[in-house]
Amino acid sequence: MEASVDTESVEESTADWWSFVDSKQFWKWLLIGGIILNAFTAFTSDLGVDTHLHLAEDDDGSLVWGHTRPIDHSASDPNYAPSGGEWDLSLAPTSFGEIGVRGLAITLTLLLIGLGGAAYGLFSKGNGRRAAALIAFYPTFVFSTGRAYAEPTIAMFVVLIVLINAKLVAEKGVGYRIGGALASAICMIGIMLLKGINPIYGGFFGLAVLAFHLIDIYLPSLHSLTRNPLRGGLLTSAVVGITMLTLGVAGSGATLSVISMDAPRFFTALLVSIFNIVLVYSLFGMMIWPFVGDAWKKLADTEDMPTTFLTITISGFTTAITIYVAALWTYESIIWNADWPWVMWTMGNNGRYISLIMIPILMLLAHLNHLYPELPSLENPGRKSASFAIGILLIIPLTLLAGIHGQTFWTDDAAELLDKNMEDGEDFLFIHEGTLGMHYLYTFHTGIDDVDQRNITGHWRSPDSGWQNEMVDGVKMENRGNLSNVQWVVLSPGLEWSLPNDWNLVGEGNVDFMNGGGLWEIWSTHTIE
Repeated sequence: MEASVDTESVEESTADWWSFVDSKQFWKWLLIGGIILNAFTAFTSDLGVDTHLHLAEDDDGSLVWGHTRPIDHSASDPNYAPSGGEWDLSLAPTSFGEIGVRGLAITLTLLLIGLGGAAYGLFSKGNGRRAAALIAFYPTFVFSTGRAYAEPTIAMFVVLIVLINAKLVAEKGVGYRIGGALASAICMIGIMLLKGINPIYGGFFGLAVLAFHLIDIYLPSLHSLTRNPLRGGLLTSAVVGITMLTLGVAGSGATLSVISMDAPRFFTALLVSIFNIVLVYSLFGMMIWPFVGDAWKKLADTEDMPTTFLTITISGFTTAITIYVAALWTYESIIWNADWPWVMWTMGNNGRYISLIMIPILMLLAHLNHLYPELPSLENPGRKSASFAIGILLIIPLTLLAGIHGQTFWTDDAAELLDKNMEDGEDFLFIHEGTLGMHYLYTFHTGIDDVDQRNITGHWRSPDSGWQNEMVDGVKMENRGNLSNVQWVVLSPGLEWSLPNDWNLVGEGNVDFMNGGGLWEIWSTHTIE
């Protein structure tokens, strides 16, 4: 008898390590810690490369030093700067300045945390604090907040779409459903504007939502699709996937057209994209993998319109984003003449786009738990407590790294030296490999004070572009900016230059491990003290 009691005591004591997932205090402090971390990284991290681009846009949306997708894939041309789309919406307008953009970023993230927690609470048996804590501590949102990216804002639009259609107008009359479709169109138009895509696609999305509602109301024989989440989700994924692949094979659809250019490379990228988005950024990053298996088993047997709408939204966006990211990797690798497949590692953070479905997934899990109380949930993980605890503990270090370390660029130090020493009207040349070379060029635009007023122009060349002939011999090449006014050359780590006698090494610095290491150099026709 005593041996039995001792065994039970040992089992109870060994189970205690994961009991923190049932502690209200843990979730309270995780939420507070996540908010503090987001605020910290919003004002300490360097802005992301895409945000630097927005800050360098002219009044008409054109980039002042040339487009990031130049005609010559190894050289910039300030004269090739197509204006931004008529409908582009930027969360980093130049009028805000850097501090204003940072303040807007943390404000939008805090709104997302509040909205996500409230939306989850409407579907769950809890108050939404646990969901809000997971949202606040999701590495992708912390990453995006520090870089002032649009992911938190896009996620809010998607939350509104599913909240309205799967909760507020679900199974109500046709008038309510039309209102839900209209609201969906407006939200999707907002997403399109943030991504620089023609907003007419938002209208098409609204029509698709309306079609779903009308079929659910007037064609009860098709409830097997509108009220069965597994069938509805698989059909949506198939339709979205086939449509996007068809557009790509036909050479239509902008970035998707790369499928017709290099199908083998695209389908290789698609496999990596599935791994990156579905496994890394979703199941692992969102800390939902302990619950997905049990939830999936219930989808086939469920007959419920809200569950189905949540499922088709998740499956449709997941399919679209996975294909788009694979196409983006392939397209950029071609126009940059980048090493394949290593460019996918460089651009791996594009998987962050899937963050827009995190809250709908949490809402779906909560709704399924409402229908099937025996399912493990955030409020009552039950037999999944240990797995859930492991998932949280694995994510916390990544989130802390994303928040505390944040984004850093070695170009900041180089830009500071140029800022202090360049004279008005001078040009500089930045030598960097093709992958993201133009993007990094624009970090100098932010780092040099009053760069436009001082009439300073930055140029970019890849190391193998023959830029020395342009610089030393005055060779002019088509679709390239004129380097005759360049007085400063910034060499990325690992590059060397056989210099004319009138050029001097005026600055250098070490690059930290997180940015690849090595030594950058600045050469100039001037001498500085």
